[in-house]
Amino acid sequence: MNAPRRSRGLATLFAVLTLLTIASLVLLAASRQLVLAHANAQNQHRYHQALNYAEEGLRQGERALTAGLPLPPTDPKRHYRLQQLPAKQAGDPIVLLSTGLFDGHEVTVRRAFRPASGGDASPEALSIVGDLDLGGSVNLLSGKPVDMTVDGKVTLSGSISGIATLQSTSDIVVSGPQAIAVLHANGNIELANGSYKTVKAVGDLTLRGDASISSLARVNGKAAFLSSPGADPAVARAEVKGDVDIAMGGARFGELYTEGSVRVRQMGGMARLNAERDVDIEGWGAPVSGVVGGRTSYNRGNPDMRIAIDPQLKLRLEPVPRVQVKRPRIDAYDYRGEAHYLFRRDAAGRIEVVVRKIHGLNDGVYRLGLSPDGQQANYLCRDTDSQGRCHRGEPAQPICHGYSPQNDCFAGSRPGLWKLGGTTMAPGVLWFDGDLEVGNGSYHNSFIASGNISTSGQHESYAVNYAGLVGVCNNAGFPTLYPEDYCRQGLFKPRPIGNAVLLAGGYVGGRFQGGNITLGVSTKVYGNVWAGNMLFSAGATTIHGYVSAVLQGGGGQPHRWGGSTTIDLRELPESFHPDSGSGDQDGGQPRGLAPLPYSWMDSGAG
Repeated sequence: MNAPRRSRGLATLFAVLTLLTIASLVLLAASRQLVLAHANAQNQHRYHQALNYAEEGLRQGERALTAGLPLPPTDPKRHYRLQQLPAKQAGDPIVLLSTGLFDGHEVTVRRAFRPASGGDASPEALSIVGDLDLGGSVNLLSGKPVDMTVDGKVTLSGSISGIATLQSTSDIVVSGPQAIAVLHANGNIELANGSYKTVKAVGDLTLRGDASISSLARVNGKAAFLSSPGADPAVARAEVKGDVDIAMGGARFGELYTEGSVRVRQMGGMARLNAERDVDIEGWGAPVSGVVGGRTSYNRGNPDMRIAIDPQLKLRLEPVPRVQVKRPRIDAYDYRGEAHYLFRRDAAGRIEVVVRKIHGLNDGVYRLGLSPDGQQANYLCRDTDSQGRCHRGEPAQPICHGYSPQNDCFAGSRPGLWKLGGTTMAPGVLWFDGDLEVGNGSYHNSFIASGNISTSGQHESYAVNYAGLVGVCNNAGFPTLYPEDYCRQGLFKPRPIGNAVLLAGGYVGGRFQGGNITLGVSTKVYGNVWAGNMLFSAGATTIHGYVSAVLQGGGGQPHRWGGSTTIDLRELPESFHPDSGSGDQDGGQPRGLAPLPYSWMDSGAG
């Protein structure tokens, strides 16, 4: 009896121990699952937080590229780092990488962009609205090809060099020696001199004198090749939808394809002639071979003239597209909020200066007057007495250095006209209500006027972005007065309007006023020149930036450039981006980026 009881007891004990073991295993597995779940949750949290930082970096990078600014520098406190992949060839999309960082986790995302269509941005180094009469010389110096667009007729009796492409919405007439790669006009093109690679005319084309085309002439209208240059051939290839007239003396012609008729009075030979309509070759003729769809008249006794007839000949030449331009909008009043010193007059005619974001000065309205002791001019203070002296015991700060301490930088100014002359002025963006005449001196300022701007004497000025850290934040003449929105923690932070050295003209009651910029002899400006109406150059001027003159006020006369004008785009400082134009309320013109579809990519965590 005892043995069976003992056996049953052992079995019971074994069963209990088994159940306890199974329960322990279940609890252990559950705890492990909880630990794994917790770990996975932590990893997911790190991943998503790093991803959020990466996407924030992508947004900040896109904003910087859109504004034409450098990418924000790597900053561990921002939890992301940015990188722009170099393009392998021209036209490749812009690829931006952003890596988010959180608690040892890294997540990299990327997106590809192309410049967005539309907008007012103009990539041309020279953008002119209205007719241009260039009697002097324009020399453009740059490390890469740059273009020039004229929304009007172009007359070149002088010379222009360094331009890759010249576009016109009207006619192009050239009498001076040129070396331009591409001409493209919505009207007629007349060339009496110069060497060109490609010429495209929506209207007619005429070559005279020593003009030659080394690659292609494409014409929607008629063409007259009347030049006799030393180049061989004088025209490498021509595609003309209208009739063609050739009288080139002994000059050779390359290939001619036309949907019209051809009349040859004299030439030194032609490599190929294909014409849909009639061909008439006068005299003995020169070597030529080709196919004609219409009637032919030539000296059949000349064995070097081999012309076949094909009434079914159809060339279907590609037409020349029209030059499309969008006129930028320049308005000084858009930039009042960007000014560090805004000059105006009160109801009594006294000068007021509105100060914004200048280190060492509180924002607000100031007077421009004499020092409290009355001995020195060009002082800013809250108020002046009847003699124009700043009140004693109140802060007063000089903002301009005259030719002497007693010299008034604004002597000769009157309501509606500001005359500025001296040696230098406190750096920053200056805004003037009315016309502005700037004389001698060296300035680290962006000048904006609601009227016209003219320079004279030995004038030299640097746009705020061009002057950069040394000229603006560490200016030796005004070490304590610097614009706080450009100078932060010992670094220079460019803003788009800081690319302009001269900007003139504005809308009042829907009508444009002013906008003419006249550059005096020997003027040197470092930055973009934006004329809301017209630009005039007296010669021997140098511009280190892009030029726009957009004819918003009319005028009925062409932009006349005489003497010599040099546009130098070499060795520009990193803080200066001349291709950021005018036109938006934030003080510049974004170039615009469009993300490519499906270009967003999460490359995972590290």
